[in-house]
Amino acid sequence: MNANAKLTGLAHIGIFTADIDKSVEFYKSLGFTVDADSCPGPKLVFMSLGTCLIELICPPDASALAKRNADGWIGHICIEAKHIDDVVADFKAKGIIPAEAQVSYNEKILGGVKNIFFD
Repeated sequence: MNANAKLTGLAHIGIFTADIDKSVEFYKSLGFTVDADSCPGPKLVFMSLGTCLIELICPPDASALAKRNADGWIGHICIEAKHIDDVVADFKAKGIIPAEAQVSYNEKILGGVKNIFFD
């Protein structure tokens, strides 16, 4: 294992929704607050309550939800890491292959994040 490769904890949980406004109001009623809003592509809203961070995802094509069972489907769990490139290299060395070719960077989410998806 690369000495720099380090998983540091849960970053957020991605939840699909057909009605983003209704979902935002539901989570607000539970005490969550909106942290970040909007992004190109699917509509995204990040909300937090204490140390819990959720990402509400409303795909532009509602039929995407039907293919994944239903509204409220958990699409992904994001694990935070230090030195993500080293973590990915370490995973690959263990035979854990990412679903994407490389780490991507999105400056519009939470002040800028690097990510890569694994199946």
